[in-house]
Amino acid sequence: MLKNIGKVVGLYPMPVTIVGTEIDGIINWINIAHVGIVGNDCMMLSMGKVHHSNIGIRKNKTLSVSLINQDMVEAADYVGLVSGKKANKADVFDYFKGDLEGAPMIKNAPLTMECEVVDVYETEYHEQFIIRPVNTFVQEELLDEDGKIDFVKLSPVLFEMQKRRYLSVGDQISDCWSVGNNYSK
Repeated sequence: MLKNIGKVVGLYPMPVTIVGTEIDGIINWINIAHVGIVGNDCMMLSMGKVHHSNIGIRKNKTLSVSLINQDMVEAADYVGLVSGKKANKADVFDYFKGDLEGAPMIKNAPLTMECEVVDVYETEYHEQFIIRPVNTFVQEELLDEDGKIDFVKLSPVLFEMQKRRYLSVGDQISDCWSVGNNYSK
């Protein structure tokens, strides 16, 4: 039997991402798990307006988005707990720069994307940055024989809001767009 638990967003878990920005020449990192896909070419980051990182994103119109693995959880949690207004977080991750100014990328991230801002949608307390990846870098051992990302191997860390915890990705359970062919009622 289903029970009504009220106005609860039940779409968790979400992938944990580290957003890289540059503000007045200083690299800054922030942990953002409110992310989404907007079509096949864009993503959305929902960030509270109070975040220091938003300044660099609005000014540069660029940022990076990195997925993390379990070895990175402590550092990832730290950059979400501490504001760039109060602490210099530049050295938390080793980074490299790509083609876009203001979008530092994490060297040891399993996957990192250099992104440009396409649009910003504001609500009362949040800014939703619509972003498009310009370049995506993946550790080679996480690619399959066809050069596609194997997310089971990558095993990105997930965030679950209800109990405020980090989770890991499980095993593959079936193939999409084919298992449904076996359905019968």
